[in-house]
Amino acid sequence: MDSDLHGVKRFYPADSLKSPRFTGPYTFARLPHSRELEVLDAVFVGVPFDGGVVFRPGARFGPSAVRQASLLLRLYNPYLKVKPFDVLNVADYGDVVVAPSSIEGTYQRISDEFNKILREDVSPIVCGGDHSITLPILREVSVKYGKIHVIHIDAHLDMVDSHFSQKYTHGTVFRRALEEDLIETEGSVHIGIRGSLFSERELSEALDLGFKVFTMTNVEEKGLEAICREIKAALSGKNTYLSLDIDACDPSCAPGTGTPEIGGFTPREILKLIHGLSGLNIVACDLVEVSPPYDHGEITAFLAANLIFEMLSLVALRSCAKK
Repeated sequence: MDSDLHGVKRFYPADSLKSPRFTGPYTFARLPHSRELEVLDAVFVGVPFDGGVVFRPGARFGPSAVRQASLLLRLYNPYLKVKPFDVLNVADYGDVVVAPSSIEGTYQRISDEFNKILREDVSPIVCGGDHSITLPILREVSVKYGKIHVIHIDAHLDMVDSHFSQKYTHGTVFRRALEEDLIETEGSVHIGIRGSLFSERELSEALDLGFKVFTMTNVEEKGLEAICREIKAALSGKNTYLSLDIDACDPSCAPGTGTPEIGGFTPREILKLIHGLSGLNIVACDLVEVSPPYDHGEITAFLAANLIFEMLSLVALRSCAKK
């Protein structure tokens, strides 16, 4: 922690050339823990809730595993050519204190915290938790910015109406967000969709609602560069929320997740996709569905930590563009 020339408190990761990574602090990227929102530009926020899963639980342990894996992160992003911790004043905000047995209670707690964060013009970089946590975050983002455009990277559309008569699960989040008029569908996109579907209408319904949908077959046929150009043309200058489910990645690379689907992105491909979104006005983002009980050698957590660093770098580039 330091101060700049104007006396503003600055937050930096611990220097791994001076203190070994295994000595902590066990925060994201070894950043200081702080809730001093008035001096911050962005915060890493954990939301350790998996009460919305319908198959394999364990994502409640995602934030702690990702923090542990993030000890290996360094300061400079050579792909996007940015030092995010120099551009942004960033801290680890800690976790939302969830209510493990209550999705409604957890939603209220998430809303309360993110209302405070967004009210101070701070960009949240969120680690779940299952994908159900995205809905209350979108509610608060829409209060701040109005209807928001969404880039949703996932193996699944997450637009079913209900699971077992339950309206709030990790698979219904974007259906509920549409019903609550939180999302501007024109230009919003689902990418990475694959695997078996609940019905033959699932994809066409998303298209009918105005979303662009890129399945993994589309990715293979069009190529990521062309798809990123198309996304950027549609969303240039528009407030955008980026939501990344780790099951977008192939389970050979990211086994630690609750609903794995074969045929997903490799780490190189998902990095290329994230880098291809540089220049967009990303105001907030999340990475969800890391489930450490199903991980091997922490490879999912390491991938997730690096992807969050890339997402933070996108937010830093947005800040550079505004100056």
